[in-house]
Amino acid sequence: MKKQKAIYVVCMVVFLVLLSSSVYAACDADRCLGKIDRLYMQSGTLYISTDGDETLLDCNAPAGVYITIPTSNPEFKNLYAMMLTSMSLNNTIGLRIANGSESCSLVYTYMDN
Repeated sequence: MKKQKAIYVVCMVVFLVLLSSSVYAACDADRCLGKIDRLYMQSGTLYISTDGDETLLDCNAPAGVYITIPTSNPEFKNLYAMMLTSMSLNNTIGLRIANGSESCSLVYTYMDN
């Protein structure tokens, strides 16, 4: 009986670990946390789309779905590298925007383990 209970507990722990590592996509007024769906560059601006709902952000998202960062941003290379890493590893990333910005300007990114 104890062995069956131990197996049940182990199975539940494994299930909860797998469940907690599932995709979590959400946007609110300040940020989107999820996976990057699309990156594209046009006229010196990188456009970023996530699997979240960018219309919830407190900014004017281009085409209703894009967070932006100009290539002239001094941190562009670091932010771009982090986004490419997130995409290639299929990891969740947080994208913090400048509230009220005209084009949903990216302020910083973060990834958790």
